[in-house]
Amino acid sequence: MWGHHYEQLYNSIQDVYSKNLFYECLAKTAGCDRFVISVRDLAVCIGKQQKGKAVGLDNIVMEAFMYGGLKLSVHLCLLFNMFINVRHLPPALIQSVIIPLVKCKSGNLSDVNNYRTIAISTAMSKILENVIAESVFSFSEIENYQFGFKAEHSTGICSQVFKQTVNYYVNRGSHVAE
Repeated sequence: MWGHHYEQLYNSIQDVYSKNLFYECLAKTAGCDRFVISVRDLAVCIGKQQKGKAVGLDNIVMEAFMYGGLKLSVHLCLLFNMFINVRHLPPALIQSVIIPLVKCKSGNLSDVNNYRTIAISTAMSKILENVIAESVFSFSEIENYQFGFKAEHSTGICSQVFKQTVNYYVNRGSHVAE
């Protein structure tokens, strides 16, 4: 239902002039040596997004992009490549909402340490971040020693390693400064 709705909404007007203008702009960037996002890479990243998530400040649900069709992906691709070429992101694109979440509901709810925060970004910024991350993802040996921004890993592993290291030295008589 939503797929049909967004596809019809976005593709309701035929605009040959804008289409030709787009292809003209695309031809100008084809020979550049800068990072360029392809429509295919963008479409793959959009397809990996999750449905039913909270919306950002722009109030656009991710499903609008997921079901928007190829035409929307093409226009997003052009827009994102323009952002990269001019090295600028509009402030509205990168704004997010910070939401506090209770860690332990049976704990002290007035204790600030009983909360963690999450940032809810706009759907467009999530897509842009993911397409860039996919493009720069590396399989280097260094990544094996990285804790943050790594698939299937959290900073909890880093915290545990730190605690074990501190305990090792404290148990052997060393002083660990805070």
